[in-house]
Amino acid sequence: MKRGLILFFSTLLFAVNTFAQRDTTQQDSKQTTFTLAGIYGNNANYYGQTAEQKLPFILTNASLRLKNGFYFSAGTYKLINAGGPFISVLDFSAGFEADLSKNLNAAFGYSRSVFAQNSPLLGAANENTLSATLAYDLDIFKTSLNTYYAFGTQRDLFMSFSTSKALNLGSLFNKNDFISFEPGLELVAGTLHYLEEYIVRRDRPLNLLPNNSRFINREQNYLITRDVSSFDMISYNMNILLGYNRSNYLIETGWQVSVLGNNVTESKQRARSFFNLSLYYQF
Repeated sequence: MKRGLILFFSTLLFAVNTFAQRDTTQQDSKQTTFTLAGIYGNNANYYGQTAEQKLPFILTNASLRLKNGFYFSAGTYKLINAGGPFISVLDFSAGFEADLSKNLNAAFGYSRSVFAQNSPLLGAANENTLSATLAYDLDIFKTSLNTYYAFGTQRDLFMSFSTSKALNLGSLFNKNDFISFEPGLELVAGTLHYLEEYIVRRDRPLNLLPNNSRFINREQNYLITRDVSSFDMISYNMNILLGYNRSNYLIETGWQVSVLGNNVTESKQRARSFFNLSLYYQF
């Protein structure tokens, strides 16, 4: 059996939206906020997976979160070394977030992505994504269950379970700033698309002209290829966030190490490493 994973666009834009929904200054989460974000990444990341070529990028995002829980955002995704148009992907998102209890939070969203015609991002088959998140925040750690339903040319379902611990390492210059540190683990499962090849063996009946060597009783083999999909583990991820926080902005570095699931690809199962540098400013 030969398997070739079909990749499509990363949901990194959802990570920007998630940050924009939470208040970085620890103020009342019921107020209206407007957040601008800029992110540099050393490689495009799709649930721990990468394309064959390295694709560093710059992502920009603007997000408005209303005090009633609704949020709207727009973002651009530019691949640095790909050439082509100035914008590789344009993304629009909207959603709603609500507190179900003191420690339980739920969010629902929709995202529409517009890809450049010659963008090297592989398999941009699903321009639409519905998302749902259920997060439970304990004093010890925070856990969340995320579900993404992506549809367009094809349809895919992804689910992730994450747990993390946010730590305040204290002030750097004065009482108006602090250093945040957040390690976390994430398990991701989802739809895998691949090509399945198998050999069919068929016995040809004896021909009525035995003297003709071309018509003898022999076994004929032929190859059948079909598209197959399955729901399986995609990646196991370790994340580390380190940030410098002020009243209105956050400068943050992120490092992720990802190990792919056994059924994702036949290539060497080496760990993938990703680095991001982010700036968020909230009004």
